[in-house]
Amino acid sequence: MTTLQKLKIIEKKKCIYNIHYCRAGVGFMFYYPKKDKTDVWSKDRSDNGLSVDKYYPTFIKAVNSEYKLLKNK
Repeated sequence: MTTLQKLKIIEKKKCIYNIHYCRAGVGFMFYYPKKDKTDVWSKDRSDNGLSVDKYYPTFIKAVNSEYKLLKNK
């Protein structure tokens, strides 16, 4: 299975808000519209509303790790 196929499966189960690239690596920001009813840009959002849980050294490792976490649930 290719990286993009795995990314599509992740996207079906979770709403990918952003793929964040920085010095720490690559991380995914997920948004759960059914759980979080506040506006994405609201100042009243909780600290854990849109954040990256974990950074990975490369995009491929990020997708593979998130796919593996999804399959283990």
